[in-house]
Amino acid sequence: MLTNTLRSWQQAALRVISAGAKSDYLITATPGAGKTTFSLALASRLLEEGTIRRVVVVVPTDSLREQWADAAGRLGLHLMPVSAPEDYDKQGYQGCVVTYAQLATGAGRDLLRRTTRVPTLAVMDEIHHAGDARSWGDGLRHAVEQAALRVGLTGTPWRRDNQSPIPFVNYDADGQVIVDYAYEYGTAVADGVCRRIEFHAYDGEAKWTDCGVVEQARLGTELKDEDVSTVLDGVYHPDHAWIPVLLARANEALAEIRQEIPDAAGLVVAERQWHAQAYATLLKKIAGVDPVVVVSDDPDAKTAIDKFRNSGSRWIVAVKMVSEGVDIPRLAVGVYASKTRTPLFFRQVVGRFVRTRPNEEFNARLFIPAVPTLMEHARQIEQELRHQLDIETGVEGPEGDRSSYEQPQLPTRELVSATEAAFDRAILAGEEVSPQDVAAAQATAQQLGIPNQYALNLLPLMRQQASSPEVVDPLSTQVVTPQHRQEKILRGEVETLSRKYAYKAKLQFRDVNAELRRAGFPPRAKASIRELQKMLDTLARWHGAL
Repeated sequence: MLTNTLRSWQQAALRVISAGAKSDYLITATPGAGKTTFSLALASRLLEEGTIRRVVVVVPTDSLREQWADAAGRLGLHLMPVSAPEDYDKQGYQGCVVTYAQLATGAGRDLLRRTTRVPTLAVMDEIHHAGDARSWGDGLRHAVEQAALRVGLTGTPWRRDNQSPIPFVNYDADGQVIVDYAYEYGTAVADGVCRRIEFHAYDGEAKWTDCGVVEQARLGTELKDEDVSTVLDGVYHPDHAWIPVLLARANEALAEIRQEIPDAAGLVVAERQWHAQAYATLLKKIAGVDPVVVVSDDPDAKTAIDKFRNSGSRWIVAVKMVSEGVDIPRLAVGVYASKTRTPLFFRQVVGRFVRTRPNEEFNARLFIPAVPTLMEHARQIEQELRHQLDIETGVEGPEGDRSSYEQPQLPTRELVSATEAAFDRAILAGEEVSPQDVAAAQATAQQLGIPNQYALNLLPLMRQQASSPEVVDPLSTQVVTPQHRQEKILRGEVETLSRKYAYKAKLQFRDVNAELRRAGFPPRAKASIRELQKMLDTLARWHGAL
């Protein structure tokens, strides 16, 4: 039975819905956590119980419509991706998959509404898209308001949009969306469900003329929205110096990772189609191979993405295509070259790099412009992770809003130039890491024989040593760590491995602690270095036996 193979969070979310007595639920789970599998498990259970007789899935894009139908078919649930009127209620299918746009115009909303006369489960994927246009929200409400149960899915909570209210969603007094079950990024990384990501911010300066007056500004400074937009136009321009340097740095990072992960790939999220074509030309010169380019206007874009997913190609450049719901787990390096600065879109892009594969341990990297808004989004994501790993309490999700959308360049302005991209800082575990810190970490990694892509993982230990200078032997390449710090590091390793074992064995974290106690070990806080090392050996043996 499908529910027997679910992740812990998916089982918990199912219990929330099973125990409830209402028609509308909102589930938020970080990208890559398995929202599709959760929803199909819910549908299968309700069909088996006879609670429902049909399933309707509403998605934001055509590619996701096909993707959901394919995923359902692999699990024995037959859903028809709608492309013609007769597909809404086609014989031999237990339901259908339709886009928000199909419900906004034409007869789609009425055809779908007719199918919900029987008890129906309506799953609304990335439900925040129902607020993208008033017609999308109105169409969704009309189409599925008769459904017996409606479940909205999203990767990021958001605030109320008074212009386009989202149907079937409740808000608190502050306008924050009310979530029935949340599975955050920090928890997913701790559970081994998602990959950790490093954010590398690059500064730069653009110059332009406004009504004949020459002006200039840097990315990393506080600017008005229209000035941020103009500076981004300048640095993203392929004929200026900034973006070629950033693409070269990203390609170097990808080459490092491919030394251990031969099929690791990179993604460039471009602002416009002409940018994408120009970036592909630059990447061919830099990497020596042709990147894949996918744009929304290309009817073969989905086929190109599917082919790239299963290939060993290095780079894919996309405009409004590889954002949400696209599963390419081999993506390891990204370049954010979009002017959209909303937390929702930024997290959707981040979600492309956090999906894991078995037996792979590395940090993904996302190269971003050093715009304060984007750096704050990155800092919030990493702080969620740090808090989850440091303490065993829940993490509150960041507040989302719909501010800082793309601002068009003012018609009186004409771009002149942009400087080369200059590494400004990295963001890791919610803390800013200077170029000097990165260089020191890379030097230490080289000294200890550790691959360069893992260098930033050494920074916490290096900072601990810096705070206790007497414990460093300047004549030795070995790091001498005081006992209390060794214990702290080992306790963290025991916790991390315990969580991974709990996830793989489908146990609660506290149950693993109880197993360790029954095996004769003391609580982690009271364990000696030797006992902690034995705990690690025991956990590794349990983990390997699964």
